[in-house]
Amino acid sequence: MHIIIAMDFSASERAFIDEVQTVLLALTTRFELHPNSMRIGLVSFNRGAQMIQPLTGDTEELENTIEELRIPVSVFATDIHAGIDMANEEFQKNSLESVKKFFILISDGDPHAHSRGFGFQQDLESIRSLKQGEIANHVDPVHVFSLYSGETIPFQDPWSEEVRLLSIKHMQNLASSQEDFYFFDEYPKLVNLLEQISSCL
Repeated sequence: MHIIIAMDFSASERAFIDEVQTVLLALTTRFELHPNSMRIGLVSFNRGAQMIQPLTGDTEELENTIEELRIPVSVFATDIHAGIDMANEEFQKNSLESVKKFFILISDGDPHAHSRGFGFQQDLESIRSLKQGEIANHVDPVHVFSLYSGETIPFQDPWSEEVRLLSIKHMQNLASSQEDFYFFDEYPKLVNLLEQISSCL
């Protein structure tokens, strides 16, 4: 199977990079990568998106990329749709047809989008395209998991709490189903699930 992990590199996630590396290493140590069977790629996004690691079957290459992960500057933007679109492009360009494809989104759900008065429509349009694929053009559908990395403790301030809940809801909507949404500290469950899936393929 082929997996692309998209990571939120916005300013609100800077203190989170060590935990993200822990999750990524937890994934790579559980799977034996191989160009013909198991590949993993990495995308980051804030204002726009960046391909950090194209789909690779080389474990050492991937682990070196993970070890070097940094968020160099504070960018107050969370263009989730850009990360989704880049992953979609990478799947179409470098993944094999009929290989099971999975997309893992790690983000706080862009809580600032609501404070700016913007919605999440572009994210939803991009994720719909990724999930559905294009049968006519031989583009496989992709299964989506989301890991919410934002605040889990309720705010006392009603407005802040409303924004937090809307962000969680958005991350739930981006996942393929309610069961495919996880809070960040639940990541071991996701790793175990992917391991079970890989053993059945």
